[in-house]
Amino acid sequence: MQEIMLQKKMPFLPFVFILLIVFVTATACQLPIQQQTDTESKPDLEATIMVLQTQMIEASKQTEEPGPKDSLSPTEHSKIKQPDPTSSDLFQGFYALQDGRFRAYDFFGNSLGVDFPAGSSNWYGDNEINAFIDEIFYTEFSSNSGVFRVNAEGTQKFNFIDAQDPVYIAVSPDRQKIAWSTSSWGEGNLKTEIFYANMDGSNQQLVDVISTDEQVDLNLNFFPVRWTDDGRLIYATGMTGIGGYMLFWGFNGMYLFNPLNNSIRTLVDDQERLGICLSSISDDLTKIAIVCGREGNVRVRSLDSGTETIFPIIEDQVLAGAARFSPSGEYLAYVVQRADPMQELGKIVVVPVDGSQPPRVLTTVEDGSYTVEGWVCEDYFLVTQTYLSTSEISVLKLNRDGSEVIHIADGKFMDFIP
Repeated sequence: MQEIMLQKKMPFLPFVFILLIVFVTATACQLPIQQQTDTESKPDLEATIMVLQTQMIEASKQTEEPGPKDSLSPTEHSKIKQPDPTSSDLFQGFYALQDGRFRAYDFFGNSLGVDFPAGSSNWYGDNEINAFIDEIFYTEFSSNSGVFRVNAEGTQKFNFIDAQDPVYIAVSPDRQKIAWSTSSWGEGNLKTEIFYANMDGSNQQLVDVISTDEQVDLNLNFFPVRWTDDGRLIYATGMTGIGGYMLFWGFNGMYLFNPLNNSIRTLVDDQERLGICLSSISDDLTKIAIVCGREGNVRVRSLDSGTETIFPIIEDQVLAGAARFSPSGEYLAYVVQRADPMQELGKIVVVPVDGSQPPRVLTTVEDGSYTVEGWVCEDYFLVTQTYLSTSEISVLKLNRDGSEVIHIADGKFMDFIP
C-alpha cells in the first residue's frame, strides 16, 4: 500500500484544506455503477424487433414497427427512485426451502421468524405449494402421497384428496377453497381430473376431465394455476411423460373456471399444441407469455386481440423460460439458457411487453441456471439461481434496470407470502 508522508513543518490548516479539495474532487468524479449488461448482443439488435399482429381466429398476420427504442443513460438510471421492496402491497416476504424446512424471509433477506418442517421431497414445483405467513399447503408424491397442511399445530393430511399419482393444488387467497388435480393410467392412456372443495372437504365439485379416449397423441395433466381475487380458478394443461435435459416447465392450454355459474372460458386452446411453451399469464388475465415454438422467440400475446409481440433472440439463447409479468403487465422478465450441461450459461432478461425497447440482459451465471419466481413490485423481482456442478441454490433480488443483483437467501424459492 502506498503511504503518504507528511512534512513535519506543513501547517495544519492548509493540510486540512488540501484534504477537503481531494475529497470533493473524488466525490464529484463518482459515477453510477451499472451492472454489466449483455455486451455480446449484436449492434443491430434493436432493429430486429417487430410486432407481429396475429389474429388467432382469422389466422392472418400483419407486421407493425415497434415504438422508439431509446434506452436510459447511466446518469438517467441513477435518478430513478428505487422503492423500498418491503413496501410491496402484494407480499410480506417469501419462503425458501433449506435443510428440510420452509423458512420465511423479507425482501432484504431478514428472517421473519417463521419456519415449518417440509415433507420428504427436496423439490417443490409451482403447482405443488401455496404459502401463507402462518401455514403452508404442499403436495407429496411418495409412499405417503397426498396433500398436506403444516402450521403451528403440526402437519395434517387432507384425507378427502385421494391420489396415488402426483397431485397439484391451488388454495384460494381467503383459504376457503382448495383446487386439486389428479391423474391415473388406464389401458395405456392417461385420465386427468380437476376438482375444488371447501377447505374441510365439503361441497366437492368436478371442474373438468380429460378421459382416456380424449388423450390422442398428447398425454395431458391438469394443473391448478391460481385463484383470482374475485373467486375464479385459472387452470392449465401440461404434458406428461416427457424427459431429457429440461430447465423449464410450461403449459399446453389454459382455462378460466367460474364456480358461480360453472362456466369455463378458454384462454388458450389445447388444439394450438403449445406443448410446454405457455409460460405464464398476466395478473389482469389479458396477456400470456410464450417462450418457445416457431423460431424459438419469446413472445407476448394479447388475449383480447390475438396479436403478438415477438422479441429477438439474443446471444446464447437456445432455451427460454420462466417468463413472469410485472404487476402492471408492462414488463416481462424471463431466462435464456445455452442448454449445454457441460458449459451451461444462464441470463436474466427484462423487456417491455410492447417491444418498444430490445431485451436487456441484467445478469449472467456460468455453470448455472436461473428461474424467475415473480415480481415483488413493479421494480423488483426474485430469482432462484442454481449452480449445476455444485448444486448450490440461492435466491436473488434484482431490480428492473439491472443495477441491483443481491443475494438474499440460501435455498430454493418456494412461494411468496401474501
